Amino acid sequence: MEEAVDNFEQKKYQLYIDERKLLIQAEQEGARTFDKAILTFASGSFGVSIAFIKDVVPHPYVNTLWLLGTSWALFSICLITILFSFLASQNACKKNIDLAYQKIMNAKEAKNQWSTITLISNYFSLIFLTLAFIVSGCFVYWNLIH
Repeated sequence: MEEAVDNFEQKKYQLYIDERKLLIQAEQEGARTFDKAILTFASGSFGVSIAFIKDVVPHPYVNTLWLLGTSWALFSICLITILFSFLASQNACKKNIDLAYQKIMNAKEAKNQWSTITLISNYFSLIFLTLAFIVSGCFVYWNLIH
């Protein structure tokens, strides 16, 4: 009977490990997709705004130029922030390797500050991208009605 319980516990643990691996892979793919999307939207929007000025409004309304400059600055900050999050993510992975080893060796558990930095960087890149879209939209609107 005890052997059956041990076997059942081993199967439960293996199911947990398999599910955990799948969830980690899904999380990694989601992060990769998020990073690509932010890079694509920010750099693409930068290009679209340049084309808009060149082809649609070659002489923008003077009082709206600050909107254009602000949106370009926000797109740039967004790109820099997401690039920073790539570096933070690499450091987070290195730190997690160390933490896993320490956990196996029954050492004191520690938090991974690089994971937190990566998460914060991703949120800020999304915020900067959203603000850049809003400011660019205002620039386009004011130049199309004048």
